[in-house]
Amino acid sequence: MARSAVALLALSLLTAACGGSGDSAAPESPTTAAVTEAPVDTAVEEAADSWMFEGADGVVSTISDTSRIVALSGDLTEGVFALGFGDSVVAVDVTTVEPETARRLPIIGVGRFLNAEAVLAQAPTLVIGDTQTSPLPAIEQIRSAGVPVVILDVPTTFDGLYAKLVALGKLLGDEAAGQSLADQVAAEVDAAVAAVDTPAPSPGIAFIYSRGPDVMLLFGEGMTTVPLIESVGGRDVGAASGVSGTVAVTPEALIAAAPDIIITTSEGLAALGGVDGFLATPGVAETPAGRDRRILDYPEGDFLTFGPRVAASIALLASDMATALSAP
Repeated sequence: MARSAVALLALSLLTAACGGSGDSAAPESPTTAAVTEAPVDTAVEEAADSWMFEGADGVVSTISDTSRIVALSGDLTEGVFALGFGDSVVAVDVTTVEPETARRLPIIGVGRFLNAEAVLAQAPTLVIGDTQTSPLPAIEQIRSAGVPVVILDVPTTFDGLYAKLVALGKLLGDEAAGQSLADQVAAEVDAAVAAVDTPAPSPGIAFIYSRGPDVMLLFGEGMTTVPLIESVGGRDVGAASGVSGTVAVTPEALIAAAPDIIITTSEGLAALGGVDGFLATPGVAETPAGRDRRILDYPEGDFLTFGPRVAASIALLASDMATALSAP
């Protein structure tokens, strides 16, 4: 695959899309659900055998069949399984890494670069995506086949995560389970944060998303990495430098940010040839993190999946940070 194609795919994983093609006729799909644009007084109205749910995109869907679910991101897959609906999931997108049973399901591609035909081929009765699912014509193609596509928010705070889990429970017709899961995850996060031996002074930490030399992005405000970094007592240098969302890494900006620790993806680190290859990236070796080889890497589907397992990510990051800062 050409480097430009790789860069396009990686960037599509990170940014909300604003359009695209996909106007071919939608295949028929067996379903008992319908979609309506009509407003309702509340986000969810329960009925005897169906209920209404208003997604983050303002579309109100009638949900009447959750027997065949397609989840379009890894955190959504984990949430559906954690709520007890795992047996109903028939397909997932490539970012799903947990649970193990979900990894054996058919993969419909990348939720951020949606293929309507691949989704409809699974005969879904409900498709769950988020505000980064794209392109819109593919979403509309699935809806035109009579299959509800419900869009949830992408949380960038812990409170937002808990609210999303409650919303997911409502969507699946079990609000109590959603609230219970949110309370459980909140308690786990509180425990993980309480166990952190907060360093002083607060270390500057940069998250650099990489898929190789053609895709090097510094994360900042509005990304899920900020609450994770702050939860272990770190200071996100991207956010502190005024970065909103993501920006291309430049040597000058990275040196000026002076991170004490750099976090990147395991996939990107491997594509660059390991730590030595990463340190050869212009600017990296001139940072405190680079000089002391304080480079941490995590699989993209783990560290960037802001879902039910987030407390485990906090505990692992805290441990790895302490080890890195104590190394001679």
